[in-house]
Amino acid sequence: MPRRSTAQPPSRERFTLSTFSAEDAAALAGPSWLRDRRVASFEGFASSELPSESEEVWRYSPINDLKLDQFAPAATPGDITEASTFLESVVAMLGSLSAQVLVHNGVPVEFITIGTVPGVHFGGTADLPQAQEMVGAVQDGGDAMVRLNDAFFPDAVLLDVASGIAVPHPVLIVHWCDQDPATSTNGATFPRTSVRLGENAQAGVIEIFAGPSGAQRSLTVPVTELDAGDAASLSYVSLQVLNESAWSLARLAGRAGRDATIRTFTVGLGADYDRVRADVAVVGKGAQSEILSTYLGNGSQVHDVRTLQDHVAPRTTSELLCQGAVAGTSRSVYSGLIRVHRGAVRTDARQTNHSLVLDEGAHADSVPNLDILENDVKCAHASTVGPIDEDQRYYIESRGIAPDEAEGLIVRGFFDAIIDKGPIDAVTPLLRREVHDRLNIAFSHRRTEPEAINA
Repeated sequence: MPRRSTAQPPSRERFTLSTFSAEDAAALAGPSWLRDRRVASFEGFASSELPSESEEVWRYSPINDLKLDQFAPAATPGDITEASTFLESVVAMLGSLSAQVLVHNGVPVEFITIGTVPGVHFGGTADLPQAQEMVGAVQDGGDAMVRLNDAFFPDAVLLDVASGIAVPHPVLIVHWCDQDPATSTNGATFPRTSVRLGENAQAGVIEIFAGPSGAQRSLTVPVTELDAGDAASLSYVSLQVLNESAWSLARLAGRAGRDATIRTFTVGLGADYDRVRADVAVVGKGAQSEILSTYLGNGSQVHDVRTLQDHVAPRTTSELLCQGAVAGTSRSVYSGLIRVHRGAVRTDARQTNHSLVLDEGAHADSVPNLDILENDVKCAHASTVGPIDEDQRYYIESRGIAPDEAEGLIVRGFFDAIIDKGPIDAVTPLLRREVHDRLNIAFSHRRTEPEAINA
């Protein structure tokens, strides 16, 4: 049976918080439209119910344990040495980039465009005249946590690519989430990203969420919007490597126009509670989406993946693959929905979830769902939850491989298979290194530690 939180459901009175107020939201800097938006969003937040495990979309999660009054919006202390060092190490692994930005607690430090690509606009809300029409264009409304992001994001990272333009190399966005060590309040950060591609444009975006190591509690609530115009091709990869005491509640919203393609890959490795909700709508005839997600749980981590493949137009396709592993006493939740609207004839949608349970104390839940309102469609879902396949283990051991090493080889191959499917080749070595490093930790209690893997 899945383990459930014993905390009481959140009550409406918890919205009376000294740490999150309408006055604080209104005091944040930015263009007038953004300040007005924050005030309106806080009003929406205050009139919304906080998430609860009684809701299907939060089922099996520990969300009832969230006490917002234990957090406050994180300040942006001046020292970014550690953040800059992390950025440099990532850039060194990725190679050629078209643009990059370091974002400190939601505030962009410096936008860097490498080379000149006409028709590419990269900056913050005060830099792009089209910022107001981009922010909230895909993620319109949302639950209380999305509205909290709306009310408290200090600035947004915006990438707007004109029609017919192909951005030659990936755009890198690194969010560094920490807090002033002089304060005892747990920091909350609200990263915001909006990407828009014009007709027949192409771009790839890599977004990384990281912070200092240690046991400092923190809350990160990112919202990322991806908007692919007609015949555009948008590739997106996110990597979450926050510390072991962080909570990350991420929302990813995508929309693909006629004959457009959106490919997303979310990788969750850090945080005590790591949640990603990815909603991708194919709204134009012939649009395609590919949603990939992976996670690795160590210790007592909880990884929570929720997806929506939303088919609005006819002759659209979507493919989802979520696979991960849990070790120690960690657990995972996957819940996905394929929704086919009336009129979305000739839809072709597939949903696959594979969860490996590496230790007896670990647990995984898988909940696939279909909501089909049209007849002429093809929809399928598949789910597996369990330990390593014994036939695979026997085959490898029969070749003279030690049992512990055989298990390590199988699990690394399990992760490499989905990493190799990622939509941006440049980030593959980084993802493989991060996953393999954590696998070595997961297997470290076994008699024979797996051989270290070079990235």
